[in-house]
Amino acid sequence: MVLIKAAGVALLATIASAAPSSWKDNIKNVVVLVQENRSFDTLAGGFTYSKDIDGMVGRLFCNPLNVSHPLQNIICSDKLAPANDIANDDPNHSVTGTSFGLYSTYHPNEELIKKGHLEPNLLGFLTEQQVANGHPGNATRASEILNYYTAAHIPVFEDMAKNYVLFDKWFCDVPGPTNPNRAYITSGTSHGHGSNDAGFDYGGLPQKSIFQQLSEKKISWINYSNSSGNAAGYIKPGQPITGFNPDSIFYNWTIASGAIDTNVKGIQHFFDDAASGSLPSFSYINPECCSYDSMHPPSPISLGESFLKSIYEALRGGPQWNQTLFVLTFDEGGGFADHVFPPVNVPAGDSLTYTELAHDGKNATFDFTRLGVRVPTILMSPWVGQGIIEHEGKNKGRTYSHASIPAFLAELWDLDNLTPRTAWSSTFEHLFLSKPRTDTPATLPSVNTF
Repeated sequence: MVLIKAAGVALLATIASAAPSSWKDNIKNVVVLVQENRSFDTLAGGFTYSKDIDGMVGRLFCNPLNVSHPLQNIICSDKLAPANDIANDDPNHSVTGTSFGLYSTYHPNEELIKKGHLEPNLLGFLTEQQVANGHPGNATRASEILNYYTAAHIPVFEDMAKNYVLFDKWFCDVPGPTNPNRAYITSGTSHGHGSNDAGFDYGGLPQKSIFQQLSEKKISWINYSNSSGNAAGYIKPGQPITGFNPDSIFYNWTIASGAIDTNVKGIQHFFDDAASGSLPSFSYINPECCSYDSMHPPSPISLGESFLKSIYEALRGGPQWNQTLFVLTFDEGGGFADHVFPPVNVPAGDSLTYTELAHDGKNATFDFTRLGVRVPTILMSPWVGQGIIEHEGKNKGRTYSHASIPAFLAELWDLDNLTPRTAWSSTFEHLFLSKPRTDTPATLPSVNTF
């Protein structure tokens, strides 16, 4: 009897050792790259490799040239010309500018929105483009805000999507500009900031970030940055501001703790670390903004493609690939049109509000309880499937937003949720495979030359 029990224990131990490991054991390195200012419809709306993509092909999506005359001079979206590499104009992507694109007014009634009595009409993008960039009546130029790239324009980005997981219902957290959204990505709130104000320049935000949270848990991280164009990776106070500082420097903790000197590095360090297998548990990459590699107008789309290709191939060719998850997203829609209604009545990151002066000279106050437009987001790893189109979230608030990134990291590394928004945003661990793929591409296509 004792021998049988011992044998049973040995058998159970053998079965346990052969059982598949948890997804948490398989993902040791998370790499996040946040590009700039492209809505889902603008960048991925022209993809045709899957009929499951909620994009622009075959869709009639139109705006009037003047929203005050909604039945006159109707312009509909179309694919961009083959040689289109640089957007002529940078659309208004302030909170009020985005509201105009969605609701045809800078001042939508927020109470009616909350009660479900006011939905976006999505008719104001074309009008606001003319107002913001000073070319009234120029339909050809203004229609850039509605038009979309094809796979021929962006072969690198399309190949990433085709080979991995593309989200077509991933929303930016703020219907507004870059830095408030990047704060939601890295801390689950913008602490009441709704514009790219000086609070983001150097340690102006007081809230706990994912960077502080990881350090407190002894989990390694580096913020690799090409944003300032110098080897240090950031711009010190007193230096000319030629771009944005890397996102970890938003936070006072990063300065006060000394992490600015130990955990913020220039982009060349990323390539060196990827090649040597020295990437930390969490790598967060800032592109330059806004002239060459970020895709933010007027950054050429081809140079952005080159940057994406270089980051992917460095990861894929490095010794840590089989334990890596690479998340590529875009910080916000950049004012470009998208045909899907952003979610409303969502938990804000905190109770703070933001007020700005709209183009009509009147103030508008925003409480962060509605999301911005969809942005293209791709998960890449040998642990995710090929050609997967992911729609709504499967847990929590059943919605993917930028706060899904810190929410996922909380699941992966047993961290607390930073804010009500991260506690609500869906995570995506259900997408992981039980064993790694062996067919992930080592290289991506050549960049299109214009």
